[in-house]
Amino acid sequence: MADFTWLGWSSFKVKASGKTIYFDPVTGDCSEPADLVLISHSHGDHTDLNILSRIRKPETVVITTVENHQAVKGIGLAPGEKHDAGGIIVTAVHAYNIVRMRSPGNPFHPKGFGAGWIVDTGEQRIYHLGDTELIPEMNDIGPIDVMLIPIGGYFLMDLGEAVRTVQLIKPKHVIPMHYGEVDVFFGKELTHLELKVEPYEFAEKVKGITNVTVLTPGETFTI
Repeated sequence: MADFTWLGWSSFKVKASGKTIYFDPVTGDCSEPADLVLISHSHGDHTDLNILSRIRKPETVVITTVENHQAVKGIGLAPGEKHDAGGIIVTAVHAYNIVRMRSPGNPFHPKGFGAGWIVDTGEQRIYHLGDTELIPEMNDIGPIDVMLIPIGGYFLMDLGEAVRTVQLIKPKHVIPMHYGEVDVFFGKELTHLELKVEPYEFAEKVKGITNVTVLTPGETFTI
């Protein structure tokens, strides 16, 4: 069993195996000290150094991508690499764009830039997809207990792709993320981001394939 609190956007706080784990802490109530922090990539809506400094203890393990590890003073993992964080096994997996581009040939998230995370707590395998589309590497993900999946589109997979991802991986439980509104810093500039999508439409479309929990920011669900 684990407690999943959606903090908004792609930010989660998970309490599992006696540990407090944050994914992409950039919004919401990030006040509880962290045992483990996983940061999918360096974009400002996923990396916030001020929030990281608030939740970081001397013994906190911070894991991110190779590209981002110096900025956050953490461990950089490339896709396929693992790290044992006090008995919680973290595996980095690919997360990238195939279709969505800033300009022709220039994806929002090039292959190798960002990461998704598979976190094995000993009781559950949790998959936070990061910023990605439906990519070939997902065929090899294996069984997942809880999947935290983006549905917002534009920068990453949209609702339809998210449905196909669920059909492919068939996790036991899903929580949608990366939609709604968030105010984050890109450099020194505060930016308002908004992705309008209907999470209950997603939940209806994957009914019968998996269990879906739609959370409001700050809400906790125990799985």
